[in-house]
Amino acid sequence: MKIAISYPPILNELGQKAMVSQNRNVQYFKAPTYLLPVTYAQAATWLKQLGHDVYWDDGNAALKSFDQWYKDLLSKKPDVIVLESTTPVMKFYWELTVRLKRDLPTCIIIMTGYHSMRRPSETLENSKTDIIIKSNHIDFVLKDLVAYLNKTPNWRAQLELDIEGLVYKNDSGKIIDTGQFKPIEPLDKSPIIDRDLVQWKNYAYENGNFLRTPGTYATSVIRDCTFGKCTFCRYNGPDITFSQMSIERSLDEYEMLIKNYGVKEIFDDSGVWYRGKEAREFARGIIKRGLHKKGCYFGINTRFEYLDEETIKLLAKANFRFILIGFEAADEFTLRKLNKTYDTKYVEQCLRWMTKYGLFPHITVMVGYYWQTQKQLDLTVSYVKKFLLKGLARSMQATICTPLDYTPYHLECIKEGVLLTEDYNDFDMSKIIVKTPIPHERYYEAIRQMYGIIFNPLFILRQIMFLFKFRVKDWEYLFIYGVRAIRRVRNHVFNLTRNQ
Repeated sequence: MKIAISYPPILNELGQKAMVSQNRNVQYFKAPTYLLPVTYAQAATWLKQLGHDVYWDDGNAALKSFDQWYKDLLSKKPDVIVLESTTPVMKFYWELTVRLKRDLPTCIIIMTGYHSMRRPSETLENSKTDIIIKSNHIDFVLKDLVAYLNKTPNWRAQLELDIEGLVYKNDSGKIIDTGQFKPIEPLDKSPIIDRDLVQWKNYAYENGNFLRTPGTYATSVIRDCTFGKCTFCRYNGPDITFSQMSIERSLDEYEMLIKNYGVKEIFDDSGVWYRGKEAREFARGIIKRGLHKKGCYFGINTRFEYLDEETIKLLAKANFRFILIGFEAADEFTLRKLNKTYDTKYVEQCLRWMTKYGLFPHITVMVGYYWQTQKQLDLTVSYVKKFLLKGLARSMQATICTPLDYTPYHLECIKEGVLLTEDYNDFDMSKIIVKTPIPHERYYEAIRQMYGIIFNPLFILRQIMFLFKFRVKDWEYLFIYGVRAIRRVRNHVFNLTRNQ
């Protein structure tokens, strides 16, 4: 079969592109970051290995206009089109499926993503979608589903497809749900990404996580998150399970990326990366293979309290650099509401260890929770300021906590009656859409204050002081990455506060 895994260019009225891939919180950016959708890339690789004709169709990363993307897709005449959905683009996708069915009437449209998997009937009723995959294990489900569709042209007439994790309408219009997908096969069975198939260089440069380029995302060692309890996060709920890849297999990929593709920075975007024994074993594997001396940096996502000093020291020795870590808020009430579980008294110690050994911690912060008071907001701003001015965090990212994809936080907002809109187009993180105890402009001002710290003379002085440690990455960070960072900061601030 001919399968298109497609990401259409979606632009708003300002000409900004929607960043949909990887099922992250969708935002519209003028200067976008192109993220390789790792699980979908594995799915594409697997389908190709099984003999299918796979069309990797990321119109955003390929810098296509919508009209050019649509024309190219029609010319391919795919048997199957796979789309990845999330709340802010649902209405766009519903309308797109109608157009696709008009121009490609025999094509089977498969909708994936956390929004549609949690509200499958809604998408089936509002669009021309044929099948919804109700699982985050897209690769495993697609492998079996495409094989079934290939040998069963009259699949709608079957009483029920013998594949877990699907929702579809049969010939009589009845909605059939085949239940939850239960991953019983190890993640090692899903292939390492075919970099040429997914046109990896389209994602290798425009990414704020990379200090050196070309950079790339590794095939994730953890599928989703080992913690999986944060209420605002998609990796939370009875429909989510995590899987883990073997360390040696991941090390093999790192070695291949460095030797065969000349990659200069590798980031693993697992919801939470290895911890403890596995993290140390991975770092030792990097050192044993000599990959830490190949001019390539490594980066990960982690949680506070997941890495002790011994592990951090070893990661630094293995040439790890970028450590993305969710801070979210500084007050205990909010952290309990979000179910973060870490103790704030250990946050500063963790950051001290990271900076002590030359890692670059990047903290992510959110504002605009429906309960957030001025005191709580000010406390978060003050902590971020302290971390950045003391050099305990090298960079930060602030976002609005928008309830998305029927996560526990989204459901809580509905239950509490605090949502100010039901229009999915308003869920694009460009404005606060919940009732709050203080005026919305206070949260936007907090975002400006936090991003404005990078222009503070003390912050700049701190970056200069890092130069006297005589580490190449500190010089690169200030004189190369700094120019790119300023452009992205302006982009973030505009996107998050333009409504004010």
